[in-house]
Amino acid sequence: MLQAIHGDPLMRVSLDMPDDVLILHDALKQLRAHKSGTPLTLHLKNCGTALRFLEVHLSQCYPGEPITLTGDARLMERQGAPTTQTASALILHGVDVPVTPDESPYITMSRHMAQSYQPRMTDPIERDWSSAAFWYEYIAIYGGELLLEGLTDSSLQGDRVVADIYAKHFGVQTTFTPGGAIISKIKSQKSKIKNNPVSLDFERNPDLYPAIALTCECLDITLHATGTERLAYKESNRLEAVAAHETRHDHRMAMALLVAGFPVDDSACIAKSYPTFLDQWLHLRQNTL
Repeated sequence: MLQAIHGDPLMRVSLDMPDDVLILHDALKQLRAHKSGTPLTLHLKNCGTALRFLEVHLSQCYPGEPITLTGDARLMERQGAPTTQTASALILHGVDVPVTPDESPYITMSRHMAQSYQPRMTDPIERDWSSAAFWYEYIAIYGGELLLEGLTDSSLQGDRVVADIYAKHFGVQTTFTPGGAIISKIKSQKSKIKNNPVSLDFERNPDLYPAIALTCECLDITLHATGTERLAYKESNRLEAVAAHETRHDHRMAMALLVAGFPVDDSACIAKSYPTFLDQWLHLRQNTL
């Protein structure tokens, strides 16, 4: 988005990147080639991230142009739902968005990105902490040890808190190394966590809910969840989907259910955020379970 806003060359993408990245990249390429006054329709499938960022991008950089954003039926249902991504997009465009005491980590991260932007990215792209949640779910349920490459302790990502949550409530410790995060089950805590209710507020970290909720279910732990209002506006209504053990074409639901051992009727949707997850999961299951 910052490359598009500043008129710099767009980063190269490859087919092993998340669908969300590819969809947004393709839309930005089409906008680059757009001739003023010519109608253009951008189909964003079920990519809410692209929708939020492009809504602001069109208003800031293409005002009055006959450009339409559309997508799958679920995306159109989500249009207008409350999200931090609108504020994030405004910040990237240089709009003054006041800082608040309870500001979302996502918005804080956007401020940092906007202030430190360089046309050419030289550092490796940081791995996604929200995707790491499903490996924490795996270790909490089955035990063992995994290396999650590219995750850092000093990350600005709000979902970095998943490491703290799983250490406190599920006995999964995280050891940071130059290569990434090593996660493992603390054997001495197994008896302590059983039947110990977990109370968590998901207001600032709604993407962690599927993995944590199904971890609790598999470990027979009662979960008291608050701040779950935004879950109804995700790729599926995740409160309902978790209760019903249904994928509902939602990438995070598919990953959480797979790890928890429930049948998944749509694994293709996982490519939305984590294209290599299914191969990694199948390899791990064949070698350890």
